[in-house]
Amino acid sequence: MRRVGIDVGGTFTDVVLLDSASGEVWSAKVPTTPKDPTLGALNGLRTILARSGSSPASIDFIGHGTTIATNMVIEGKGALTALITTSGFRDILELRRGWRHDRADLYDLFFEAPRQLVLRRHRLEITERISYDGFIEQTIDPDEIADRIAELKAEGVEAIAVCLINSPINGENERHALKIIRERVNDVFVSGSIEVNPEIMEYERTCTTVMNALLGPNCGRYAHRFTETARGIGLMSDVYFMQSNGGLASPEVVSQLPVTLLASGPAGGVTAAARLCERLGIANAITGDMGGTSFDVSLIREGQPELRNSMMINTYTVRTPNIDIISIGAGGGSIAWIDEGGGVRIGPESAGAEPGPVCYGRGGTRPTVTDCNLILGYVDPTSFLGGDFALDVEAARRAIAEHLAGPLGVNIEEAAMTVRQVANALMAQAMRLATVERGYDPRDFIFIPYGGAGPVHAVDLARALEIPTVVLPPMPGLFSAFGMLVADAVQDLQASVVRTADDADPAQVEALFAGLEQEARQRLRAANVRDEDIRIERRSDCQYLGQGETIQVPFPDGAITRETLDRLAKNFIAEHRRRWNFDVANRPVRIVNLRLRIVGKIGDFAVGETRQRNGKALQPVGRARIYDDGKWIEMPRYRREDLRRGDELDGPLVVEEISTRISLRAGERLTVGDQSTILVSVGA
Repeated sequence: MRRVGIDVGGTFTDVVLLDSASGEVWSAKVPTTPKDPTLGALNGLRTILARSGSSPASIDFIGHGTTIATNMVIEGKGALTALITTSGFRDILELRRGWRHDRADLYDLFFEAPRQLVLRRHRLEITERISYDGFIEQTIDPDEIADRIAELKAEGVEAIAVCLINSPINGENERHALKIIRERVNDVFVSGSIEVNPEIMEYERTCTTVMNALLGPNCGRYAHRFTETARGIGLMSDVYFMQSNGGLASPEVVSQLPVTLLASGPAGGVTAAARLCERLGIANAITGDMGGTSFDVSLIREGQPELRNSMMINTYTVRTPNIDIISIGAGGGSIAWIDEGGGVRIGPESAGAEPGPVCYGRGGTRPTVTDCNLILGYVDPTSFLGGDFALDVEAARRAIAEHLAGPLGVNIEEAAMTVRQVANALMAQAMRLATVERGYDPRDFIFIPYGGAGPVHAVDLARALEIPTVVLPPMPGLFSAFGMLVADAVQDLQASVVRTADDADPAQVEALFAGLEQEARQRLRAANVRDEDIRIERRSDCQYLGQGETIQVPFPDGAITRETLDRLAKNFIAEHRRRWNFDVANRPVRIVNLRLRIVGKIGDFAVGETRQRNGKALQPVGRARIYDDGKWIEMPRYRREDLRRGDELDGPLVVEEISTRISLRAGERLTVGDQSTILVSVGA
């Protein structure tokens, strides 16, 4: 069985082809094509087929991660979207949440809000009302909806979001409105809150529904175009897209729920890391994905990625299950610059794929982290991408001299080292945010770096946080693409209850879970997942009565009875005590949402195991020069493909492979472990 994983990143599109039977792996990196990401993905597909000698018909599976949804939100390039809502709630997107401000920096006096998701003239009201307890106080008027649709058609809108007040408690009015709208606007993408985010809290629900509508037309076209073009070159395999929750879904599902794609690319790497931890028996790990535009940090605890139910993007709240990832603008392509006070800053602006770092020779003029690493010897100009991509050292030196070294009054190496140190400090702070500020000691974790630039900084970061071990995975520069191969199909659905555990009706809760399961199974069957490969997980969002935020806790297994709801309340109290170190005596526990996760087994973790050495001694392939601690240090240089399981090497040394490089200081040791991994024992 031959499987392909594709990850469309900000600079490169990574492609991995795995033969599950033999464990043989082929990989390729091709430039991302921002104007049309489909072109880069298909170029990668053609390249990997040629490199592996595979025919299109021999491919059985394609997993695809993409940044298209995130880029559309950040760049403000989504569809022209309208909102239809209940009378009196037209401006909810501007009012936001009074008790929890969503500004990126609450104390920034020069803060500028991002562009409106929906122009005010495109936010229209209809007369309807559902009371807080689900009673229909006023039904919708079809003629009024027809008038609103006529107004929006005249404005040329491409997508319509429908979000009526209290529809999570009773969705009858909203379903009726959606039916009427879809009958009258066949060429417009329509998104309903009861389909996207049927939860209470009207601002978050409206924002999420609007975001889904805004993404719908372009994401749907992308999923359709990629799938059809792949079919056109002879690939007949199932195609799946990576979602923010770390699971795969069919093109049909993500076309209707594109909001689930907002963290598609980074989720692939975390999923691959979790599977690797499972294979190696590692319970707790910090993952660090350093690509061209960002550094993404996540935690794996007890073998599972940390999940959350909402995310912030461009100051907007989006509620969709996603892997908890902290991202900062410190990738290899992040531009280094000097602020008004003479301090060295990095990002958030990135050179991206076009033109890319100066050393790529594509017209870039401003120095990036990659340019600085090249000057310092952490990136080799002759072996980068297997030697297929020559780097221009002199161009990088000129850019650093002009924009950094000259203004700082230092030499080129010192300026480049300053940039590297600032980048390390920023990334270490992101790792502290994911651990120390949440009550975890990073010394209790191992560090799994990946992305093309991740290993280049990995040992420095481990030293800074006193993490004792770095585990370098196979194919670190393409690890997110590898994650597309090992992930399973996942669907997350939810329903609102908003009852205390004492007042909730067990029969109603049972019926809600049954309805969620029926819909989830239908989605997975449509994606060709067999019933015997399906696993169900139930959870619930709970809070003390009167609290604003919820905590997600496991829902007890088995038939739902009064005792089941009592155990759920006790689970919440125990988790609240663990997280916040206190209880609220004599306060009822309220069940806010029911959550169902359905997992269909389709992933396959199979990577060629590193062979043991058969007598032939390991020899370096040359020497490397690394600038560290104010001086140049010479050290042996090894190729990863020459290493064998059980090999041990003492630093200083460099190990390089087609997509990245890692360096060790004196006193640090490298061991080749299972699953084609490299283990680095980090010095102080």
